[in-house]
Amino acid sequence: MASKLRGSYRLLRIFVYLLYGLWLSLRYGFGPAGEARMAEVRWRWYRRAMELAGVEIRVDGRPPDGPALVVSNHVSWLDIPVLGAVMDVRFLSKAEVARWPLIGWLARRNGTLFIHRGAHHASQIVRDMSEALSRGQRVVLFPEATTSTGAEVRRFHPRLFAAAVATGTPVQPVALEHERGADGSPPAAAFVDGEWFLVHAWRILCRPRTVVQVHLLPPLPVTEHSTRRELADAARCVVLAALGLPGDGSAAATGSARAGDRQRTG
Repeated sequence: MASKLRGSYRLLRIFVYLLYGLWLSLRYGFGPAGEARMAEVRWRWYRRAMELAGVEIRVDGRPPDGPALVVSNHVSWLDIPVLGAVMDVRFLSKAEVARWPLIGWLARRNGTLFIHRGAHHASQIVRDMSEALSRGQRVVLFPEATTSTGAEVRRFHPRLFAAAVATGTPVQPVALEHERGADGSPPAAAFVDGEWFLVHAWRILCRPRTVVQVHLLPPLPVTEHSTRRELADAARCVVLAALGLPGDGSAAATGSARAGDRQRTG
């Protein structure tokens, strides 16, 4: 009973706070001056929203000072507001989200980039990301393209790293470490196995506390010789190391294969 009362109280407060976010977007979200003001407003809004939801964010490292392609492992839908509470960023989202009532409008007003399926649309999102990076913004990418329980970090798909290569923008790896159960069970925040969002969100709201450790790792420089695959593999390796997970040698294998190709073509 106590947990349901806690969840109901938090849900009510978050709903009211969501309406407050709508008002802030209407007040500040237009014109260059408004956009500059919204950077700080967004960060503070996400931070307070996580507090209202009972999510405790612990951070080590520091956010990048300038533009960056922020790449992270992906465990939960919570990863989005958690990263928004740590630094001002632009997110990538499925195109369907743009049509959601209220949430879709807020996402559009706050600079979310929407991904459509298909090679043509992928090229367009790379151009949109490159434009945002060129304007000095930070763009978040979850290159696993799916969530996991946090016990592994799947392959980082390299395609969207092209935006960092095209603009020479550093890649900022982030390792998200969600608190596991006392018995070592998967984190309560893990959003996997096709669970319904509302059911999962309700369970999070009913918990006394949900802890997320955010590791902001050293940026990876991008040079004229950098490739998408090398950046994807390097970012995944440092995320694995920060989480204390074993690597699978994919980056080393990729590097060896390239070296062999160069020798055969030399």
